[in-house]
Amino acid sequence: MALSVPGSQSDALLHPAVLLRAFYLAASLLIVVIHTVPALRCRFLAYGSRATSPSAQEPAPRQPAAVTQLLDYAATIQVPHNYFTHFYVLSVACSLFWAWQLRIWDASAQLQVVWALMLLQGVRRVLESSVFTSTSKSKMWFAHWLLGLVFYFTINIAIWIEGEDSASVLADRETKILVPAILTAHALQHSYHAYLYELRAENKGYRLPTHPIFSNLLCPHYTCETAIYLLLSFLAAPSGQIVNWTLFCATVFVAVNLGVTAIGTKEWYMEKFGKDKVGPRKRMVPGIW
Repeated sequence: MALSVPGSQSDALLHPAVLLRAFYLAASLLIVVIHTVPALRCRFLAYGSRATSPSAQEPAPRQPAAVTQLLDYAATIQVPHNYFTHFYVLSVACSLFWAWQLRIWDASAQLQVVWALMLLQGVRRVLESSVFTSTSKSKMWFAHWLLGLVFYFTINIAIWIEGEDSASVLADRETKILVPAILTAHALQHSYHAYLYELRAENKGYRLPTHPIFSNLLCPHYTCETAIYLLLSFLAAPSGQIVNWTLFCATVFVAVNLGVTAIGTKEWYMEKFGKDKVGPRKRMVPGIW
């Protein structure tokens, strides 16, 4: 059963696909605003090791006492950083639920492939979160956790919401490029996650990464994450389109969220290891940013 956009403009604006796109873009804008406003950035964005850096704790501009107290109180509502595992458990559960709900065994080959790749993402991250778990007691703001849960709940809808029965517009040769590219991004991200874990375990703390994959980048695992969703947005394109725009908007959210985190990561690395060692290295985009 494919979902069609109703005829009237008001109904079209309330179509689930449109609402999902609006959510992803609004959440992206919210992250940018929080990053731009020092009073919000120093309280709500940093988590894990980055929360201990001087830049993450920079004094905020003077605010009315009541506002400052409210922001300070909101910042104290935190959850353990290892709650990240909840995101991937939820993603796997949603993949299995929609497989049954959409009768994935009777669905188009396109949807089966996209669904399988989304399930792979969830299963891999569950396993990595279980195996590559540190003993850190770091925490994150509760809104990070809630937003992550909403994202992984909705991303499993975004892969089919634009029409799950439509035939793919991608030629076989394009599919043969996209699927291996997505699997390669999975392999590279897994390799880097394993490397970071071993680096911390062997050295009883943090060291500047020197992994050969994207050696000029500080956060190649973020690059891979963004690439996975971007490539999926093309692979999940409904009939008559070159891209699944709902999934593309989700990719924008992923890029903005990880991009802001990458900014904080580079600042933290420079404070810990020195600008001379970190400065030339880019954050996420090879040779550019």
